[in-house]
Amino acid sequence: MSGIALFVPTGEMYEQAQQILKEQNRHHVVLVKQTADGEAAEEAGKAVRAGANIIIARGRQAYEIRQSAAVPVVEIVMSAQELGLLAVQAREQAKKPCPVIGLFGWEDMLPDTSYFETLYGVKLRRYVLKGTDDWRSVIAQALKTREMDAVIGGEAVMAAAAGTGIPALYLSSTGESIRTAIKNAESLYCVTKMEQYNYAQFSTVLDSISSGIIKIGVSGRVLLMNRSMEQITGISMEQAMGMPVVQVLPGLEMGPVRKVLSGEEETWSAFLNVNDQSLVVVAEPIVSGERIDGAILSCSRMRRLESADKEANRNHFLRGHVAYGTFDDIDKNLKGMQPVIERAKIYAQSSSPMLIEAITGPELDGICQGIHNYSLRRNGPFITVNVAGLLEEQQMKALFGGYSYEKREYEPGLFEEANHGTLVIQSIDKLTLPVQYNLMRVIRTHRLISGRGDEMQRMDTRIIGCTAKNLTELRKVNRIRADLYYTLKALRLKIPNLAERPEDVGYLLDFYIKKYSEQYSGYHVMSAGARRVLLGYPWEGNSIQLDAFCERMILTVGRRVITEGYVRELLHELYETDSDIYPLSSKAERKTWPECRGEDADGDLRRPGEEETEKDFQQILVEAALKKYDGNRTLAARELGISTTTLWRRMKKYELE
Repeated sequence: MSGIALFVPTGEMYEQAQQILKEQNRHHVVLVKQTADGEAAEEAGKAVRAGANIIIARGRQAYEIRQSAAVPVVEIVMSAQELGLLAVQAREQAKKPCPVIGLFGWEDMLPDTSYFETLYGVKLRRYVLKGTDDWRSVIAQALKTREMDAVIGGEAVMAAAAGTGIPALYLSSTGESIRTAIKNAESLYCVTKMEQYNYAQFSTVLDSISSGIIKIGVSGRVLLMNRSMEQITGISMEQAMGMPVVQVLPGLEMGPVRKVLSGEEETWSAFLNVNDQSLVVVAEPIVSGERIDGAILSCSRMRRLESADKEANRNHFLRGHVAYGTFDDIDKNLKGMQPVIERAKIYAQSSSPMLIEAITGPELDGICQGIHNYSLRRNGPFITVNVAGLLEEQQMKALFGGYSYEKREYEPGLFEEANHGTLVIQSIDKLTLPVQYNLMRVIRTHRLISGRGDEMQRMDTRIIGCTAKNLTELRKVNRIRADLYYTLKALRLKIPNLAERPEDVGYLLDFYIKKYSEQYSGYHVMSAGARRVLLGYPWEGNSIQLDAFCERMILTVGRRVITEGYVRELLHELYETDSDIYPLSSKAERKTWPECRGEDADGDLRRPGEEETEKDFQQILVEAALKKYDGNRTLAARELGISTTTLWRRMKKYELE
């Protein structure tokens, strides 16, 4: 019974409606019924269940139906002509020139009455009844004042005015308002039919798309989704309707989506894992004129890169070539790390080499493992190697494999071991130029010459290079090949040092103090001065240094209150004062411990015969940094990526003023 249902409160209006419908040869009104107040909602519900998709009603009945029915309700609005006739009748009953007439009607039921006094010689007092329990008291209070000469209203007004002696007229219709309401409902019916037709076409198109589609409103709740999205999420559209989109797509970050909904961003994309499916999610706003009415989220499945050899994957797992960390493991309270994580998630969608600039520590490890597990390669191996301290031959063998004379067999390199996975090369700036050449050859060709004497085999390994050095400065002195430099720099990710994340220092400080206070069964209170000193200290070793310092501080404080003096003394003892255990008797013995074991002042191993070359290189960098900042040691050390203490040692070593 698809069509329009018409409900009227009186027999007179029922007859008028029937007559109007007889005059119209073509209409879509399928039900006309006289209904008493209080029964309209129930009768409308029956009509909707029978198939009616538009309701026509008036006043209180329209309000009651609108509260319960999930279909459009067209209001029967009194015409100015109908109300003018009632005003003339009320004036005659009042028997006074220009009487005061009380007009009672529900919202949206009455026309404009601004010029009724001029046209009909009456003063109207309008009382708008609303859908609350106090509408009866509005009528009673108005009649109690007895400041009206007549009233016009519905059944409730007629009943209330019965014992007051005030003349009362029912809001009757001439049929004009019913005719207008039917006309409006017919127009709405045609629009609804067209929308249903368009929606059917749109749904057919949506359901034919292999990508998942979700439509959300400005509140971020689901309004529509196609069958592909039902298959991806395992949630039907009926279940998803009205749900927050973050519940339908676990792992989706609502912050960037809100920027799209507010117009701050034109589009946004991310990579998600939903029900073990890799998805690229793209959010775009729905713009109507200059207003954003919601957004469309399209989710495209991506085939995960799998190794053809399942036994090889099993062996990688048994050998520990697995990334156990995810981005979720990085504490969300570390506000300074959140922009880094967002950029890392974007880079995880790529298989191209990338560069992470950071000091070695848990932040670097967490980001590297998070990128692997957020990418299509998470089922593949994850291998980390630090090439600092390795000779050129050792670097070549570690990365590309070689013959082992001890085992008398070929040993595959890490490139081959990490095939279909991720290879993290820490201290990538320490690779020699020949090794860099071979690295770039594999990156460009995706081929590796097997040490077994076989033909070149295809490599599908994602490279993540890590460094704490300034590659731009190394490029200037030809320590980094140009092709490798520009390849890595394209996807560059910088993890700020802890000193650049003051909000994280405070959080970690509280975390570590609580951790070690509980571990060593102590209770300590930090003074404001002590906290201020620790928050301002340039933790060059990042969270590793802060963690170790807090443990030492809790272990040796010896009192309940941690004072500023104790903190300053401990910082000076640990990081500002160095002493030698053994006295040095001659100039020949005045080599520092790192130099004696073939290291530079930063603890980086040197190759035999490289002492002077390394010295010259470091001296050039130090001199250039000091010159650039007019001798400012703090800025020069920051430029070189080293501590001011290390800079001071190098200046002393090279006899620089």
